[in-house]
Amino acid sequence: MAKNKNLSLMIAALTLFALNSSPIIALEKRPSQEIPIDELVKETMQFAEVSNNQMNLAWYLPLEAFGAPPQPVLVIAVVKADISSPDSFKFASEAEAQKGLKVTYTDSSGKSIVLAKAPKSGDVDLFITEMKPIFSKIAGKFGEGMWFFTYKNVDDSGKSIVSPYEPGKLKVSFSGKSSTPQPESTVELPLNSLFVPRLCPNGKPAHVSWKYCPWDGTPLTLK
Repeated sequence: MAKNKNLSLMIAALTLFALNSSPIIALEKRPSQEIPIDELVKETMQFAEVSNNQMNLAWYLPLEAFGAPPQPVLVIAVVKADISSPDSFKFASEAEAQKGLKVTYTDSSGKSIVLAKAPKSGDVDLFITEMKPIFSKIAGKFGEGMWFFTYKNVDDSGKSIVSPYEPGKLKVSFSGKSSTPQPESTVELPLNSLFVPRLCPNGKPAHVSWKYCPWDGTPLTLK
């Protein structure tokens, strides 16, 4: 009897807590000029180790984050490197880098789609040409062997498939030898760096994917 009474009191307390907890303000997109590039790179640049002396890099480049106008394609930068020493890198050619490359998007409902290769438009080609020196510098040594590939990012109705602002997963798979597992890189969406941080009551920033502040349970609104 006492156990049931304690359980009832606990439920009542939790209900009262939820009613009195004020939701944190909704998500707000950061202007492109205010996006922290270091945070963006950490979220979008992924390394996939093939072996002790082979390393692949896949970098999802959301054009919106760099102030570019909306485009019907998605851009992925790729590097495949054989590393014989810390100072000796042998990079794959463009054809070798694209061989066996597969980009898959899984939306919040679990539905997956393999993105089709698409040609670069004039705007995208110009954007890559202008930004390549900057991207290469950010990637360090790997920037010397970086190639840029584009994939169709609109469905038959003209709606964008992948958005860095919406929940989902973007996976880049590389061709692998039959004797080794196929390496891959996965980017979790939405990208936290693209949003103005919501602050929990204790002053700590809340990740874009959180629904509640982990410290006190305060609800976090997403829309």
